[in-house]
Amino acid sequence: MAAARLSEVCGNDMRIFYDLCRGGIEPIGMLFSEVAGSPLPPAVIMQVLSITEAQLQQAQTLQQPPTASLHQFLEAMAASVDDTEEVQSYSDILQKHIKRLRHAAQVLEVVTPQLARFHAHTGGSTAAIERMLVDLAPAPQKGKPMPPGMINALLRVPRDATACTLNDLVACFSRNLDPFDTAAEIGAVLEEHMQK
Repeated sequence: MAAARLSEVCGNDMRIFYDLCRGGIEPIGMLFSEVAGSPLPPAVIMQVLSITEAQLQQAQTLQQPPTASLHQFLEAMAASVDDTEEVQSYSDILQKHIKRLRHAAQVLEVVTPQLARFHAHTGGSTAAIERMLVDLAPAPQKGKPMPPGMINALLRVPRDATACTLNDLVACFSRNLDPFDTAAEIGAVLEEHMQK
């Protein structure tokens, strides 16, 4: 049975991934979207994970995104595989996401104090954050203004917001760091923008 094979081959990686993302819907959604081969809307991810009304209400009370339990994640993974699939592809995808999450955690550990200073220096201004992020973008986007509304979407703040919290900024970096980003490069850009 495919689900049993998935548990045998990927059980450890699934738990490592879950521990790293702490049940976050967004990283789990990214994983499932790659497994599916196309982007899955958040509502579909919530359905796949069987997120309950109680979990949604608790998240609203805490003003935080909902999270999945380990059991919900493992059950959703088991339900996503069928007998025609090679579970090795799941292992490869899990390893890729584990690597990204570990790298992001390492980089954030180093740059979060600088992000805090930058946030305090700018008052969390979305305009200042946009200017900083475009300087971190890879060529050919480097230095080019973002499309209208994109910075608010990246920060997950309302469209009319002109500032964000430090947590919004750190979470944005956590979501968008890739294995090629380094703490040294990010730190240099942050310091440059704090001189402005």
